[in-house]
Amino acid sequence: MSLRWKIVILIVSSVIIAVLACGVIVRQSAAAAEDDRMRQNISSQLADAISIYSDTGVLTLNTSVDDPELPDEAREAALAGRSVTIRGIADGTEVIWAAAPIEVGSHTAVIAVRASTAESQQLLNAIDRAILFGMLGSAIVIGGIGSIVAGQISRRLTLGAQAARKIAAGDTSTRISDVIDTGDDEVAAFAAAADSAVQRLAEKLDSEQRFTADLAHEMRTPLTGLVNAANLLEEQSRPAELVRDRVARLQVLVEDLLEVSRLDAGRAHPEFAPMSLDSSVRSLITTLGASGVTTGHEIEVTYASEGRTVVTDQRRFERIVSNLIVNATKHGADPIIVTTTPHAVVVEDHGPGYPPDIIATGPTRFVSAGGGGMGLGLVIAQGQARLLGMRIAFSNGPSGGARTEVFLPEHDPRTDAPG
Repeated sequence: MSLRWKIVILIVSSVIIAVLACGVIVRQSAAAAEDDRMRQNISSQLADAISIYSDTGVLTLNTSVDDPELPDEAREAALAGRSVTIRGIADGTEVIWAAAPIEVGSHTAVIAVRASTAESQQLLNAIDRAILFGMLGSAIVIGGIGSIVAGQISRRLTLGAQAARKIAAGDTSTRISDVIDTGDDEVAAFAAAADSAVQRLAEKLDSEQRFTADLAHEMRTPLTGLVNAANLLEEQSRPAELVRDRVARLQVLVEDLLEVSRLDAGRAHPEFAPMSLDSSVRSLITTLGASGVTTGHEIEVTYASEGRTVVTDQRRFERIVSNLIVNATKHGADPIIVTTTPHAVVVEDHGPGYPPDIIATGPTRFVSAGGGGMGLGLVIAQGQARLLGMRIAFSNGPSGGARTEVFLPEHDPRTDAPG
Protein backbone atom coordinates (compact mmCIF):
# COMPACT_ATOMS: atom_id res chain seq x y z
CA MET A 1 0.00 0.00 0.00
CA SER A 2 1.34 3.40 -0.97
CA LEU A 3 2.16 6.15 1.51
CA ARG A 4 -0.65 8.27 0.06
CA TRP A 5 -3.37 5.77 0.92
CA LYS A 6 -1.87 5.07 4.32
CA ILE A 7 -2.12 8.78 5.15
CA VAL A 8 -5.68 8.98 3.76
CA ILE A 9 -6.78 5.93 5.76
CA LEU A 10 -5.20 7.39 8.90
CA ILE A 11 -6.97 10.75 8.38
CA VAL A 12 -10.35 9.18 7.59
CA SER A 13 -10.07 6.80 10.55
CA SER A 14 -9.22 9.71 12.86
CA VAL A 15 -12.19 11.72 11.57
CA ILE A 16 -14.58 8.79 11.99
CA ILE A 17 -13.35 8.10 15.53
CA ALA A 18 -13.58 11.79 16.48
CA VAL A 19 -17.08 12.24 15.01
CA LEU A 20 -18.31 9.01 16.57
CA ALA A 21 -16.93 10.00 19.97
CA CYS A 22 -18.57 13.42 19.80
CA GLY A 23 -21.75 11.87 18.39
CA VAL A 24 -22.03 9.36 21.22
CA ILE A 25 -21.62 12.13 23.79
CA VAL A 26 -24.22 14.33 22.07
CA ARG A 27 -26.63 11.41 21.64
CA GLN A 28 -26.35 10.34 25.27
CA SER A 29 -26.81 13.92 26.45
CA ALA A 30 -29.85 14.38 24.19
CA ALA A 31 -31.36 11.05 25.33
CA ALA A 32 -30.89 11.98 28.99
CA ALA A 33 -32.38 15.45 28.45
CA GLU A 34 -35.34 14.01 26.52
CA ASP A 35 -35.98 11.41 29.23
CA ASP A 36 -35.97 14.13 31.93
CA ARG A 37 -38.36 16.26 29.86
CA MET A 38 -40.81 13.38 29.37
CA ARG A 39 -40.72 12.44 33.04
CA GLN A 40 -41.37 16.06 34.07
CA ASN A 41 -44.24 16.38 31.59
CA ILE A 42 -45.90 13.10 32.62
CA SER A 43 -45.43 13.95 36.31
CA SER A 44 -47.03 17.37 35.78
CA GLN A 45 -49.89 15.76 33.84
CA LEU A 46 -50.47 13.27 36.67
CA ALA A 47 -50.37 16.01 39.31
CA ASP A 48 -53.00 18.02 37.39
CA ALA A 49 -55.17 14.93 37.00
CA ILE A 50 -54.96 14.16 40.75
CA SER A 51 -55.93 17.76 41.57
CA ILE A 52 -58.97 17.63 39.25
CA TYR A 53 -60.01 14.23 40.62
CA SER A 54 -59.80 15.49 44.20
CA ASP A 55 -62.04 18.45 43.36
CA THR A 56 -64.52 16.81 40.99
CA GLY A 57 -64.08 13.06 41.36
CA VAL A 58 -63.63 12.81 37.59
CA LEU A 59 -60.60 11.15 35.91
CA THR A 60 -59.16 13.38 33.21
CA LEU A 61 -55.96 13.72 31.11
CA ASN A 62 -55.92 10.01 30.13
CA THR A 63 -55.47 8.85 33.71
CA SER A 64 -56.71 5.56 35.06
CA VAL A 65 -57.05 3.95 38.46
CA ASP A 66 -55.50 0.55 39.10
CA ASP A 67 -54.54 0.14 35.45
CA PRO A 68 -53.78 -3.58 34.94
CA GLU A 69 -50.92 -2.79 32.51
CA LEU A 70 -49.06 -0.69 35.08
CA PRO A 71 -45.74 -2.38 35.90
CA ASP A 72 -45.70 -4.06 39.31
CA GLU A 73 -42.65 -2.06 40.36
CA ALA A 74 -44.50 1.23 39.86
CA ARG A 75 -47.66 -0.13 41.54
CA GLU A 76 -45.75 -1.23 44.64
CA ALA A 77 -43.93 2.11 44.89
CA ALA A 78 -47.23 4.03 44.59
CA LEU A 79 -48.94 1.87 47.26
CA ALA A 80 -45.95 2.62 49.46
CA GLY A 81 -46.85 6.29 49.21
CA ARG A 82 -44.41 7.47 46.57
CA SER A 83 -44.92 9.09 43.17
CA VAL A 84 -42.83 7.37 40.46
CA THR A 85 -42.09 7.48 36.76
CA ILE A 86 -40.99 4.38 34.91
CA ARG A 87 -40.59 3.12 31.37
CA GLY A 88 -42.57 0.10 30.26
CA ILE A 89 -44.50 -1.58 27.48
CA ALA A 90 -48.19 -1.04 26.85
CA ASP A 91 -50.17 -2.28 23.86
CA GLY A 92 -46.93 -3.45 22.29
CA THR A 93 -45.25 -0.01 22.30
CA GLU A 94 -42.78 1.66 24.65
CA VAL A 95 -44.35 4.16 27.02
CA ILE A 96 -43.41 6.09 30.12
CA TRP A 97 -45.64 5.75 33.19
CA ALA A 98 -46.31 8.13 36.06
CA ALA A 99 -48.06 6.67 39.11
CA ALA A 100 -49.08 7.95 42.53
CA PRO A 101 -51.34 6.88 45.44
CA ILE A 102 -54.90 8.21 45.64
CA GLU A 103 -57.73 7.71 48.18
CA VAL A 104 -60.84 6.18 46.63
CA GLY A 105 -63.52 5.89 49.28
CA SER A 106 -62.07 4.03 52.21
CA HIS A 107 -59.07 2.42 50.48
CA THR A 108 -55.89 3.53 48.73
CA ALA A 109 -55.70 3.04 44.97
CA VAL A 110 -53.06 3.82 42.32
CA ILE A 111 -53.73 6.51 39.75
CA ALA A 112 -51.51 6.33 36.66
CA VAL A 113 -51.01 7.99 33.30
CA ARG A 114 -48.92 6.92 30.37
CA ALA A 115 -47.41 8.65 27.32
CA SER A 116 -45.83 7.17 24.21
CA THR A 117 -42.09 7.61 23.69
CA ALA A 118 -42.44 7.49 19.87
CA GLU A 119 -41.91 11.22 19.45
CA SER A 120 -38.84 11.10 21.66
CA GLN A 121 -37.51 8.13 19.75
CA GLN A 122 -38.00 9.97 16.46
CA LEU A 123 -35.91 12.83 17.83
CA LEU A 124 -33.13 10.44 18.84
CA ASN A 125 -33.30 8.73 15.43
CA ALA A 126 -32.93 12.12 13.78
CA ILE A 127 -29.87 12.78 15.93
CA ASP A 128 -28.43 9.36 14.92
CA ARG A 129 -28.93 10.17 11.25
CA ALA A 130 -27.34 13.58 11.67
CA ILE A 131 -24.32 11.98 13.34
CA LEU A 132 -24.04 9.37 10.57
CA PHE A 133 -24.34 11.93 7.75
CA GLY A 134 -21.96 14.25 9.54
CA MET A 135 -19.45 11.44 9.96
CA LEU A 136 -19.67 10.40 6.30
CA GLY A 137 -19.57 13.99 5.06
CA SER A 138 -16.59 14.86 7.25
CA ALA A 139 -14.76 11.69 6.22
CA ILE A 140 -15.35 12.41 2.52
CA VAL A 141 -14.39 16.08 2.68
CA ILE A 142 -11.41 15.76 5.00
CA GLY A 143 -10.37 12.49 3.32
CA GLY A 144 -10.43 14.25 -0.06
CA ILE A 145 -8.32 17.10 1.25
CA GLY A 146 -5.96 14.62 2.88
CA SER A 147 -5.75 12.64 -0.35
CA ILE A 148 -4.73 15.76 -2.28
CA VAL A 149 -2.09 16.74 0.27
CA ALA A 150 -0.81 13.18 0.68
CA GLY A 151 -0.82 12.77 -3.10
CA GLN A 152 1.49 15.75 -3.48
CA ILE A 153 3.87 14.31 -0.90
CA SER A 154 3.68 10.84 -2.48
CA ARG A 155 4.27 12.25 -5.96
CA ARG A 156 7.34 14.13 -4.81
CA LEU A 157 8.71 11.04 -3.07
CA THR A 158 8.00 8.93 -6.18
CA LEU A 159 9.89 11.39 -8.37
CA GLY A 160 12.71 11.36 -5.85
CA ALA A 161 12.78 7.55 -5.88
CA GLN A 162 12.95 7.55 -9.69
CA ALA A 163 15.86 9.97 -9.57
CA ALA A 164 17.58 7.82 -6.92
CA ARG A 165 17.25 4.77 -9.19
CA LYS A 166 18.89 6.72 -12.01
CA ILE A 167 21.72 7.60 -9.65
CA ALA A 168 22.04 3.95 -8.62
CA ALA A 169 22.24 3.03 -12.32
CA GLY A 170 25.29 5.29 -12.68
CA ASP A 171 23.85 8.70 -13.64
CA THR A 172 25.48 10.70 -10.86
CA SER A 173 24.60 13.97 -12.61
CA THR A 174 20.95 13.55 -11.57
CA ARG A 175 19.86 15.61 -8.58
CA ILE A 176 16.82 14.67 -6.52
CA SER A 177 16.17 18.32 -5.65
CA ASP A 178 15.74 19.09 -9.35
CA VAL A 179 12.85 16.65 -9.88
CA ILE A 180 10.76 17.36 -6.78
CA ASP A 181 8.89 20.60 -6.20
CA THR A 182 10.83 23.16 -4.24
CA GLY A 183 9.65 23.74 -0.72
CA ASP A 184 10.70 24.12 2.88
CA ASP A 185 9.63 20.81 4.35
CA GLU A 186 11.04 17.42 5.34
CA VAL A 187 10.90 16.07 1.77
CA ALA A 188 12.99 18.94 0.44
CA ALA A 189 15.43 18.61 3.34
CA PHE A 190 15.80 14.88 2.69
CA ALA A 191 16.36 15.52 -1.04
CA ALA A 192 19.05 18.11 -0.30
CA ALA A 193 20.81 15.75 2.12
CA ALA A 194 20.66 12.88 -0.42
CA ASP A 195 22.02 15.15 -3.17
CA SER A 196 24.89 16.20 -0.93
CA ALA A 197 25.74 12.57 -0.20
CA VAL A 198 25.55 11.66 -3.91
CA GLN A 199 27.79 14.58 -4.85
CA ARG A 200 30.46 13.57 -2.35
CA LEU A 201 30.24 9.94 -3.43
CA ALA A 202 30.46 10.95 -7.12
CA GLU A 203 33.53 13.06 -6.40
CA LYS A 204 35.15 10.14 -4.63
CA LEU A 205 34.30 7.74 -7.45
CA ASP A 206 35.54 10.16 -10.11
CA SER A 207 38.80 10.61 -8.25
CA GLU A 208 39.23 6.87 -7.90
CA GLN A 209 38.38 6.22 -11.56
CA ARG A 210 40.80 8.92 -12.75
CA PHE A 211 43.52 7.45 -10.57
CA THR A 212 42.90 3.97 -12.01
CA ALA A 213 42.93 5.18 -15.60
CA ASP A 214 45.98 7.43 -15.13
CA LEU A 215 47.90 4.72 -13.29
CA ALA A 216 47.18 2.14 -16.01
CA HIS A 217 48.24 4.42 -18.88
CA GLU A 218 51.31 5.75 -17.08
CA MET A 219 52.49 2.21 -16.39
CA ARG A 220 51.73 0.82 -19.85
CA THR A 221 54.52 2.66 -21.72
CA PRO A 222 57.46 1.70 -19.48
CA LEU A 223 55.99 -1.78 -19.10
CA THR A 224 56.15 -2.35 -22.86
CA GLY A 225 59.88 -1.70 -22.83
CA LEU A 226 60.30 -3.85 -19.76
CA VAL A 227 58.49 -6.77 -21.42
CA ASN A 228 60.69 -6.49 -24.50
CA ALA A 229 63.81 -6.38 -22.37
CA ALA A 230 62.71 -9.41 -20.37
CA ASN A 231 62.12 -11.35 -23.56
CA LEU A 232 65.74 -10.69 -24.59
CA LEU A 233 66.98 -12.54 -21.53
CA GLU A 234 68.01 -15.85 -23.07
CA GLU A 235 69.74 -17.33 -20.10
CA GLN A 236 67.78 -19.75 -17.93
CA SER A 237 69.17 -18.55 -14.64
CA ARG A 238 67.06 -18.03 -11.53
CA PRO A 239 67.38 -14.20 -11.68
CA ALA A 240 66.21 -14.17 -15.31
CA GLU A 241 63.28 -16.42 -14.42
CA LEU A 242 62.29 -14.11 -11.56
CA VAL A 243 62.47 -11.06 -13.84
CA ARG A 244 60.25 -12.69 -16.46
CA ASP A 245 57.78 -13.83 -13.79
CA ARG A 246 57.54 -10.39 -12.17
CA VAL A 247 57.18 -8.70 -15.56
CA ALA A 248 54.36 -11.10 -16.46
CA ARG A 249 52.58 -10.36 -13.18
CA LEU A 250 53.03 -6.63 -13.71
CA GLN A 251 51.62 -6.96 -17.22
CA VAL A 252 48.53 -8.74 -15.86
CA LEU A 253 48.09 -5.98 -13.29
CA VAL A 254 48.28 -3.22 -15.90
CA GLU A 255 45.79 -5.07 -18.11
CA ASP A 256 43.45 -5.39 -15.11
CA LEU A 257 43.75 -1.67 -14.43
CA LEU A 258 42.97 -0.89 -18.08
CA GLU A 259 39.96 -3.22 -17.96
CA VAL A 260 38.65 -1.49 -14.83
CA SER A 261 39.11 1.93 -16.44
CA ARG A 262 37.24 0.79 -19.56
CA LEU A 263 34.35 -0.51 -17.42
CA ASP A 264 34.29 2.77 -15.48
CA ALA A 265 34.24 4.85 -18.64
CA GLY A 266 31.53 2.72 -20.27
CA ARG A 267 33.75 1.87 -23.22
CA ALA A 268 33.26 -1.89 -22.87
CA HIS A 269 30.86 -3.27 -25.49
CA PRO A 270 29.89 -6.93 -25.13
CA GLU A 271 29.26 -9.14 -28.15
CA PHE A 272 26.25 -11.29 -27.30
CA ALA A 273 25.76 -14.73 -28.79
CA PRO A 274 24.22 -18.06 -27.66
CA MET A 275 26.58 -20.09 -25.48
CA SER A 276 26.34 -23.56 -24.01
CA LEU A 277 26.92 -23.08 -20.28
CA ASP A 278 28.42 -26.48 -19.50
CA SER A 279 30.62 -26.51 -22.61
CA SER A 280 31.97 -23.04 -21.84
CA VAL A 281 32.81 -23.88 -18.21
CA ARG A 282 34.37 -27.21 -19.26
CA SER A 283 36.57 -25.43 -21.81
CA LEU A 284 37.54 -22.79 -19.26
CA ILE A 285 38.56 -25.37 -16.65
CA THR A 286 40.70 -27.12 -19.24
CA THR A 287 42.36 -23.83 -20.26
CA LEU A 288 43.11 -22.86 -16.66
CA GLY A 289 44.64 -26.25 -16.01
CA ALA A 290 46.79 -26.08 -19.15
CA SER A 291 48.02 -22.59 -18.28
CA GLY A 292 49.08 -23.71 -14.81
CA VAL A 293 46.63 -21.44 -12.94
CA THR A 294 45.01 -24.35 -11.13
CA THR A 295 48.08 -26.57 -10.99
CA GLY A 296 48.46 -28.07 -7.54
CA HIS A 297 44.86 -27.32 -6.60
CA GLU A 298 41.97 -29.73 -6.23
CA ILE A 299 39.18 -28.54 -8.54
CA GLU A 300 35.82 -30.33 -8.42
CA VAL A 301 33.37 -29.46 -11.20
CA THR A 302 29.71 -30.47 -11.33
CA TYR A 303 27.79 -29.86 -14.54
CA ALA A 304 24.09 -29.60 -13.69
CA SER A 305 22.78 -26.84 -15.93
CA GLU A 306 20.50 -29.30 -17.78
CA GLY A 307 21.85 -28.13 -21.13
CA ARG A 308 21.23 -24.43 -20.42
CA THR A 309 22.09 -22.10 -23.29
CA VAL A 310 22.85 -18.50 -22.32
CA VAL A 311 22.91 -15.47 -24.60
CA THR A 312 26.03 -13.64 -23.45
CA ASP A 313 29.54 -12.57 -24.34
CA GLN A 314 31.47 -15.82 -23.84
CA ARG A 315 34.87 -14.15 -23.45
CA ARG A 316 33.62 -11.83 -20.74
CA PHE A 317 31.65 -14.61 -19.06
CA GLU A 318 34.72 -16.83 -18.91
CA ARG A 319 36.67 -13.88 -17.51
CA ILE A 320 34.16 -13.65 -14.67
CA VAL A 321 34.37 -17.34 -13.77
CA SER A 322 38.16 -17.50 -14.17
CA ASN A 323 38.61 -14.47 -11.88
CA LEU A 324 36.49 -16.19 -9.23
CA ILE A 325 38.47 -19.42 -9.52
CA VAL A 326 41.80 -17.54 -9.40
CA ASN A 327 40.60 -15.65 -6.33
CA ALA A 328 39.71 -18.98 -4.70
CA THR A 329 43.14 -20.42 -5.44
CA LYS A 330 44.87 -17.35 -3.98
CA HIS A 331 42.78 -16.70 -0.89
CA GLY A 332 40.84 -19.92 -0.30
CA ALA A 333 41.68 -23.54 0.28
CA ASP A 334 41.10 -26.81 -1.54
CA PRO A 335 38.91 -28.34 -2.66
CA ILE A 336 37.55 -25.64 -4.95
CA ILE A 337 34.09 -26.60 -6.14
CA VAL A 338 32.57 -25.22 -9.36
CA THR A 339 28.91 -26.02 -10.01
CA THR A 340 26.71 -25.10 -12.95
CA THR A 341 22.92 -24.94 -12.51
CA PRO A 342 20.15 -23.78 -14.83
CA HIS A 343 20.19 -20.40 -13.08
CA ALA A 344 23.74 -19.78 -11.85
CA VAL A 345 27.39 -20.76 -11.71
CA VAL A 346 28.64 -21.33 -8.16
CA VAL A 347 32.30 -21.20 -7.07
CA GLU A 348 33.09 -22.39 -3.53
CA ASP A 349 36.27 -22.96 -1.58
CA HIS A 350 37.15 -24.16 1.91
CA GLY A 351 39.28 -21.24 3.06
CA PRO A 352 38.57 -18.52 5.65
CA GLY A 353 35.74 -17.05 3.58
CA TYR A 354 34.96 -13.50 2.56
CA PRO A 355 35.41 -10.66 5.06
CA PRO A 356 32.21 -8.96 6.27
CA ASP A 357 32.72 -5.82 4.14
CA ILE A 358 32.72 -7.75 0.85
CA ILE A 359 29.58 -9.68 1.86
CA ALA A 360 27.84 -6.46 2.90
CA THR A 361 28.82 -4.06 0.10
CA GLY A 362 30.68 -6.07 -2.51
CA PRO A 363 34.35 -5.95 -3.56
CA THR A 364 36.30 -2.71 -3.62
CA ARG A 365 39.26 -1.95 -5.87
CA PHE A 366 42.67 -1.90 -4.22
CA VAL A 367 41.34 -3.98 -1.33
CA SER A 368 41.63 -7.75 -1.78
CA ALA A 369 39.82 -10.49 0.06
CA GLY A 370 43.02 -11.82 1.54
CA GLY A 371 44.45 -8.49 2.60
CA GLY A 372 47.11 -8.44 -0.11
CA GLY A 373 47.29 -7.41 -3.76
CA MET A 374 45.19 -4.82 -5.58
CA GLY A 375 41.86 -6.63 -5.25
CA LEU A 376 40.92 -6.06 -8.88
CA GLY A 377 39.84 -9.59 -9.78
CA LEU A 378 36.51 -9.48 -7.99
CA VAL A 379 35.91 -5.87 -9.05
CA ILE A 380 36.40 -6.82 -12.72
CA ALA A 381 34.17 -9.88 -12.30
CA GLN A 382 31.40 -7.77 -10.82
CA GLY A 383 31.75 -5.08 -13.50
CA GLN A 384 31.67 -7.66 -16.31
CA ALA A 385 28.65 -9.36 -14.76
CA ARG A 386 26.79 -6.07 -14.59
CA LEU A 387 27.68 -5.43 -18.22
CA LEU A 388 26.25 -8.84 -19.22
CA GLY A 389 23.04 -8.44 -17.22
CA MET A 390 24.18 -10.91 -14.55
CA ARG A 391 24.37 -10.56 -10.79
CA ILE A 392 27.05 -11.81 -8.40
CA ALA A 393 26.25 -12.69 -4.77
CA PHE A 394 29.11 -13.01 -2.26
CA SER A 395 28.60 -15.09 0.87
CA ASN A 396 30.24 -17.68 3.10
CA GLY A 397 29.19 -21.31 3.02
CA PRO A 398 28.13 -23.40 6.03
CA SER A 399 31.71 -24.65 6.43
CA GLY A 400 33.07 -21.09 6.40
CA GLY A 401 34.58 -21.03 2.92
CA ALA A 402 33.85 -18.32 0.37
CA ARG A 403 30.80 -18.90 -1.83
CA THR A 404 30.20 -16.86 -4.99
CA GLU A 405 27.10 -17.22 -7.14
CA VAL A 406 26.92 -15.79 -10.65
CA PHE A 407 23.20 -15.53 -11.45
CA LEU A 408 22.51 -15.81 -15.17
CA PRO A 409 20.06 -13.48 -16.97
CA GLU A 410 16.58 -14.94 -17.34
CA HIS A 411 16.01 -13.21 -20.70
CA ASP A 412 18.00 -12.12 -23.73
CA PRO A 413 20.25 -9.18 -22.66
CA ARG A 414 20.15 -7.86 -26.22
CA THR A 415 16.56 -6.73 -25.67
CA ASP A 416 17.80 -4.23 -23.06
CA ALA A 417 20.37 -2.70 -25.38
CA PRO A 418 19.51 0.76 -26.73
CA GLY A 419 18.06 0.67 -30.25
